[in-house]
Amino acid sequence: MDYKDGKWAKQIIQSQHDDGSWGYFHSLANPSLRKAITTEQALRRLEILGFTKDDKPIKKAINYMHKCLCGEMELPDYKEKIHNWELFTELMLGTWIRVFTEDDRMANGIVDKWAEIINSSFEKKHITILSIWKNIKPFLE
Repeated sequence: MDYKDGKWAKQIIQSQHDDGSWGYFHSLANPSLRKAITTEQALRRLEILGFTKDDKPIKKAINYMHKCLCGEMELPDYKEKIHNWELFTELMLGTWIRVFTEDDRMANGIVDKWAEIINSSFEKKHITILSIWKNIKPFLE
């Protein structure tokens, strides 16, 4: 069965904005009928339904995420109270682009950097937050 033409796919696609997003990317602080889904949720659902980088809604979303990653556009999300929101959004955007394509050099660099950080953190038998921070800090400077 092809889920791409199903009721749920059509509903998600119809709510996509012209810029390629579904409104907020990650945070859905005040859900409403106009903002019933985040871009992240839409991408996850479309992926489950079988959509790929060759499908128009995914192409639009990848283009939107790339523009946000490059600073051409800004995520509309409320900046969450975490230590470094920009770093967090960079990781989210890079990862979601890589879910669908490995053709984005900027996303590849971000994801590869984080993979190296995580791998080096887990190479040691005794892992603490401090030891993870020591591995991350040089990449952030």
